[in-house]
Formats: sequence, structure tokens, C-alpha cells
Amino acid sequence: MNIKKISLTLLLIFSFSFADITTSFPQLSGRVVDTANLLTQSQKETLTTVLKKQEEKTSNQIVVVTLNSLDGYEIAEYSYQLGRYWGIGQKDKDNGILLVISLNDRKLRIEVGYGLEGALTDKISYEIIEYTLKPKFRQNQYYEGIYKAVNKIILAIKGEYIQDKEVNNNSSSSELLPILFFMIIFVSMIFTNISKKLRYKMLYKTSQSSLFSSFSAFFTYAFSTEFTSYSLEIALLTFVAIFIITFLNMKKVDFDKIRRNSKNISSTYGSGYNGGFGGGGFSSSGGRFSGGGGSFGGGGASGNW
Repeated sequence: MNIKKISLTLLLIFSFSFADITTSFPQLSGRVVDTANLLTQSQKETLTTVLKKQEEKTSNQIVVVTLNSLDGYEIAEYSYQLGRYWGIGQKDKDNGILLVISLNDRKLRIEVGYGLEGALTDKISYEIIEYTLKPKFRQNQYYEGIYKAVNKIILAIKGEYIQDKEVNNNSSSSELLPILFFMIIFVSMIFTNISKKLRYKMLYKTSQSSLFSSFSAFFTYAFSTEFTSYSLEIALLTFVAIFIITFLNMKKVDFDKIRRNSKNISSTYGSGYNGGFGGGGFSSSGGRFSGGGGSFGGGGASGNW
């Protein structure tokens, strides 16, 4: 009896582990899939007209999706898999974009196909979510936020995206923070080295404490803000710069020795996942709409409101 119960429990666990995410996907009924009923019929028609004109002009496919829930999935994984499943964008261009909104989870995601990641970057996607969608959604102005976001996505694809004035002010002040952290870290390193050479124990301990605190504060800032590849780049560049400066200040570099050692080191890196898939045949005539087999690779940005 106990063995039977254990077997049933294990079977239940495995069934959940390998559950098919596609079972929670809505049907691709058009360029606006409003399963959460956030929009009126008139609003859906207006958005559909904008998206249809964009597609006819450029062949880029943009689809707006509203959901009641993500059924426990992370929005980045859900959106990526949804784009692959629907095949948004053309197979030879990978020019699809999804704007995904989960009402009950209060989560947002702009998922970008491979072919448009150079134009609609992670940074721009983040800015559209942060400064266009979030403020409107917090005021329950869903249509206004979606409409403005769609138009900014189209401008980004055309290379004509311009930040709002308030975005420039916020971003410029936030971009000064890494520089400020870097200056504090740099000064702390100088005082640490000086105090060590002069054997000023109190100054040495204070400088070390300041260095550690500044370093910790910077990485807390970099990864606690809305995560983007931009934040990661700043963190990594700062880390590399600090490491090099510290190394050069603490001891003389024996480049010959480094070169000799490097010959004995062999590193292997796995390539990033490049999922390919086939979508349904592309057609937008006679009221029928489907994806053309475009590919997604995880580009874009997410956010909560």
C-alpha cells in the first residue's frame, strides 16, 4: 500500500515537471489577442489597424497579448515559448514582436525576434515598459499605455525612437550612479594602498571597509534595478576595470609569465541556445491571421506594475 502511494506521488510530481506549457497558450486569433478583456472592441480594432499597416509596409509582425494569468510560469519563458509556438514573424527574417500583459500577475513583457533585436534593443524595451506602460497601467489606463507602447515599438524598429524628456532626466541621473560608485571605489583603493605602504592601520582598515562597502553597494544597485543587459554590462566593465587597476597597483605584472601560463589553459564555452521552429503559413487575408515561422531568442525586457 505504501509503495503504491509513493508510486502515485512520484507519477504526479513527474507529470507536473513535464507539463506542456503550450496547453496554457491562447489561440492566435488576430494581431490583438485580448483574453483578459482589457480593451473594448473599438480599441482592439484601432490597434489592429495600426499593426496591420505596419505589417503590410514592413512585413514586421507585432502581436499584443493580454492574459488573465501566466499559470505559474515566468513571463520571460512564457513569452518566448509563445512566440515560438505561434511563429510570429517571418521565418527568413525573424521579425516578430510580442507585447505580453498578464493582468492578475501584474507583469509585462516585450519579446523580440532575432531579426529585430538590433533595432528594438533590451534597453529600449525596458524604457518603453518603465516609462510608457507602467505609468498608464498604474492608473488603469490600459489602452492608452498599450497604444503608446505599440507606436514606440514601431518607431524603434524604424530607428526613430526618442526618449521622453522625463526619461532622459531619470536615465541621466541613474547613469551617474555607477560613475559615483566607481569614483568612491577608486579613491578607496588608492588610500588602501597608501595606508598599507605607510603602515597606517586605522586608515588601512577604514579604506578597506569603504572599498568593500562601495563594491557591494554598486552590485546591489546594478542587480536590484530592473534587470537589463545594460546593467550587467556596467557591472562587468566596472569589475574588470577595478580588477586591472588593483592588480597593477599591488604588484608588477609579469606578462611573460601570464603568456606562458595561458598556453596551458584550455577553456570551452557552450554556445547560446538558438531554438529554431516552424510556424503556420503566413496569411492575413479573409480575416485569417497566423505567424510565419519567425524565431525568438530571449531578447526584450520584463516589468511589473
